[in-house]
Amino acid sequence: MSGVLVRVFGGWRMVRIRGRKAERLLSLLAERGFRIWRVVRRRDELHCLVTEEGYEVLASLAEELGSVDVASLRQGGLPFRWQQVRRRPFLLAGLVSAWALVLYVTSHIWAIEVIVPNLSPPARQQLVRAAEVAGLRIGSPRSHLDIANIRRTMLAELPEYSWIGLHTHGVVAVIDAIRLVNRPPDHLPPRLIATVSGKVTRVYVYIGAAEVSRGEAVKKGQTLISGVVSGELPGGGDKPREESVVTPAEGQVMADVTYTEKLFQPFKEERQMEIGNVYVRRFLEWNRSQVMEIPNPLPMSFTHYRATKIVTPVRFAGITLPVRFIEMVYNETAIRTVSLSPKAAVQLGRERVLKALARRVPPGGQRVSQSIIASPQRRGVWLTATWVINRNIAAPPSRPGAKPQS
Repeated sequence: MSGVLVRVFGGWRMVRIRGRKAERLLSLLAERGFRIWRVVRRRDELHCLVTEEGYEVLASLAEELGSVDVASLRQGGLPFRWQQVRRRPFLLAGLVSAWALVLYVTSHIWAIEVIVPNLSPPARQQLVRAAEVAGLRIGSPRSHLDIANIRRTMLAELPEYSWIGLHTHGVVAVIDAIRLVNRPPDHLPPRLIATVSGKVTRVYVYIGAAEVSRGEAVKKGQTLISGVVSGELPGGGDKPREESVVTPAEGQVMADVTYTEKLFQPFKEERQMEIGNVYVRRFLEWNRSQVMEIPNPLPMSFTHYRATKIVTPVRFAGITLPVRFIEMVYNETAIRTVSLSPKAAVQLGRERVLKALARRVPPGGQRVSQSIIASPQRRGVWLTATWVINRNIAAPPSRPGAKPQS
């Protein structure tokens, strides 16, 4: 770090040294007490970084040694910047403004990060919103943050967490939390039923007794696992007595469930197509809350369009500033009727029917098979897609008013 300050305040030069005595020249410079950085050999020459004062001594030593050529490739630091400012005074205002902007950016919070593992996106957003309500917002000065009070307010707002941690790292505020672990339910259901019809492939009974077996076709609402278990009572006699013990029911019943979707894809289709005319609106946004539009003297001459948003962040000295340029590009569109070949209609209909089928199938299962049948007609083609999903269909009976499972 001290070397960086020396180069910044004292000035620096990137030099190139050629000749048989290049290494000897650098050794003499080091013996004089001058610091050298980033020495690199490139074929028959040396490149290195020295201070402005060291460059002057290096040039005089090269004249004494002879047969050594020293050239300055680049230069920088405050002394050279000051010379530029004196020649162009308006640069001083720019440097002062840039420095003030850097100080402003680095002394505020510009990002809130949640590092709780295995936390869903909605729960992460809930933590961020609670922090904003408690006083931690984008653009808040770090020196004005009351970390202890923010933590207490967040814990009062989110009782499902037993602990919430908060600390700042540069321009980033980091939130950590530990969720309360809820007790399992005290009472399990007396039976499990089929949520959908299917063909049983495996039965896992944890508590209770199985009412179905592998390979059996079951219907929706049929009892799969019962909580009533029968057993022989101890004692003699020709006919042993049995007693039924009422227990909860718990387990899984895996079954192949068939899902089908059917739709018609015509050979002619209306599409919204871009026709070449473009209109652009430009905006300047800062702090993610204040937006100013840069006026466009030309009016938009069309009403039907497809809009594209282009965001360009502003960076300075490796830091993303709280300023963004936004462009809204409007491409004029018109409705056009497009004729599809039979092959293209089948391909488009296949994509549509698979998307529609994927929306119907609940998550958590494994697809066993897939089939798509195309039936051409005079004006289009009918497509029928079928998935067989292996999934757990056992669940407790729905309570009154609850949404039925599929």
